[in-house]
Amino acid sequence: MRVKPEKSISVDAVREVIDRLSVKPYEADRHVVVIEQADKMTIQAQNALLKTLETPPGRDVFFLISTQLTAMLPTIVSRCRVVRFRCLETHEAEAALKARGMAEDRARLLARLSQGSVGRALEMDASEDWWQLRSRVLAALEALHEKQDVGVVALPLAEKRDQAADILDILELCARDLMVIQDSDGSVVQTDIEDSLRRQRFTGSAMLREIMEARKMLQSNVAWQSVLEMLFFKMAGG
Repeated sequence: MRVKPEKSISVDAVREVIDRLSVKPYEADRHVVVIEQADKMTIQAQNALLKTLETPPGRDVFFLISTQLTAMLPTIVSRCRVVRFRCLETHEAEAALKARGMAEDRARLLARLSQGSVGRALEMDASEDWWQLRSRVLAALEALHEKQDVGVVALPLAEKRDQAADILDILELCARDLMVIQDSDGSVVQTDIEDSLRRQRFTGSAMLREIMEARKMLQSNVAWQSVLEMLFFKMAGG
């Protein structure tokens, strides 16, 4: 059984899985439940899963897949064996993408943008929404000069609450590249926008600290628009 989120994974979706576990498997000796983006489970859904996760019926097995372990309840995590998978080296991810027929330049860029995650790179390649979102984030950085710009600059992104994590990921990648440009001789990840990044007035290390703080605020259920405006306000203040 595979559970995928639309915007989230509801308590009803989890209860449906639990109900299906009461039916004996037809072909194998166990049920296997795969919950993708398990951090998208609502609090109610996670609580509904707790007892079954602790003592699954028969020999049933659950796989909870997540890139944001801290977004899940500690009681859920404590009942699981945590297995971490590292991303590939950039050149390995690039080779894997080219083996799937992707053009060399596109494969190189996506291997860097995804930080070695082939699955994430393929999602980016297929998602016009992601590229449009990235363009909006970059436009916001270009337009953010003074504190009085914050309200207007933040508004188009504030409307994208369901993509808040992606927006912060894109901003974090920009901060990382700014740190490389400003403080080291390393290579920039986003080679396609390097010239634009070199024109930015923000300090990469300070920007990164504010993004980390924004993530904490978001996890503490602060309204997304407030999180974004506070982040941009601090960035505009230097």
